[in-house]
Amino acid sequence: MKRFILFIAMLAAAANLAAAPRYDIVPTPKKLVAAEGYFVLDKNTSMVVEDAAFEEIAADFKAQARNASSFNGKKTRIVLRKREGFGKEAYKLTVTPTEVLIEASEVNGAFYGLQTFKQLLPAEIYQPSALKKAVKFMAPCCTIDDEPEFWYRGFLFDSGRFFFPKEEIMKFIDLCAMYKQNMFHWHLTEDQGWRIQIDKYPKLTEVGAWRKETAWHSGIGNGIPHGGFYTKDDIREVVEYARKRCVTVIPEVEIPGHSTAAITAYPELSCFPDRHYEVETRWGIWKNLYAPTATTFRFLEDVFTELFELFPSPIYHIGGDEAPKDVYKESQYCQDLMTVLGIDSEEELQTFFVKRIGDFLRKHGKTVIGWDEILDGGALEDPIAMSYRGHAPAARGIRRGIRVILTPNRWCYLDNKQEDQPDHIDQNVFMPLKKVYNYYPCVDSLRELSAKYIVGYETCLWTEYVPDNATAE
Repeated sequence: MKRFILFIAMLAAAANLAAAPRYDIVPTPKKLVAAEGYFVLDKNTSMVVEDAAFEEIAADFKAQARNASSFNGKKTRIVLRKREGFGKEAYKLTVTPTEVLIEASEVNGAFYGLQTFKQLLPAEIYQPSALKKAVKFMAPCCTIDDEPEFWYRGFLFDSGRFFFPKEEIMKFIDLCAMYKQNMFHWHLTEDQGWRIQIDKYPKLTEVGAWRKETAWHSGIGNGIPHGGFYTKDDIREVVEYARKRCVTVIPEVEIPGHSTAAITAYPELSCFPDRHYEVETRWGIWKNLYAPTATTFRFLEDVFTELFELFPSPIYHIGGDEAPKDVYKESQYCQDLMTVLGIDSEEELQTFFVKRIGDFLRKHGKTVIGWDEILDGGALEDPIAMSYRGHAPAARGIRRGIRVILTPNRWCYLDNKQEDQPDHIDQNVFMPLKKVYNYYPCVDSLRELSAKYIVGYETCLWTEYVPDNATAE
């Protein structure tokens, strides 16, 4: 928890806020009018919820702030008021010496108003219990009108390279909520591990969730087995936890690459079922791809069908990145299929594959997100492309009228080097906190198209060199 509070303080210090120092709010609100005085949250405070729709978030706030008040007082009050005319995630926060008033049209806005109010209080408000009775929970008076600029504000957490227990995942969802990030992108399948329980295919977790050891950049294994997976009940618990915090959990199932763990469990999904496969112990780009066969399509449709019940998200991520086509070139079946389909390249074969699964998801009401390689084939209908290889793919996408989320790795990959640390994906990228915070998702040469088609941003915590929660935090 000390690390958690330090993290909050670091963000506030790095954030170059336009408002006075007494208003350390991340992200900076659209409009803040300072006022004299303070509101004191203590035993004299009550909480008034004027609409039943806000009862759940009010109860959550009281549980989190129980170290400051029992909310049975009569002198000051916190009021949640439903008022028409706000956007879904917009709110107005008015802090006076006697009252905190949060006005919003929907739960999301009211929830974000409470997050802003908590940031106005001392950092000890985030402690589970009062550590020092001397702490006085004071919030500076002000009026804040706030609304996010982008509807997609994402955070990716990679559970594929290293498995993190559900309790740790919930911590990061709390961080998403604190900073008003509304999309939790859960990277759940990888060459190094499959992390989702699928009833119809038990070997995915019996075999695919475990590797015999972990090898770092040296390629030398440590001899320690690693693995784990989330049961369906775990996933339901995480998704519900996120819902209460206005966070949507987006699952990612990688296709056709990053699929070694699944292929190890079920070799018939590969282009060469008779070959020997093992869950990968090293990082990198591997050449094992799902074969574009009826068996594979049936498998993936079965997997997604089970996920529909677990993840109500309207958005599903299908990967689509880093898939060398060597096995497609080598496979006679793939070459024959290309002839039947009338296509000339293995890249087009991947496009066929991705379109097949994309159409299935669309039929079930899901919007498909993929890494920016999905722009190469242009076969998906109304996809959202996640541009991670810089701004050039985003420019190609928005010129074609395709919605784009910017997550360029030189600004948005949180596992990049922040200090003199030896184990990182890219030793040449230095990414201090200020660089991340100041990043704005836009293609500078295409500002009008950016405003129309760039729907948001995402920061990513890849875990090749993040083996535990302390490092992740």
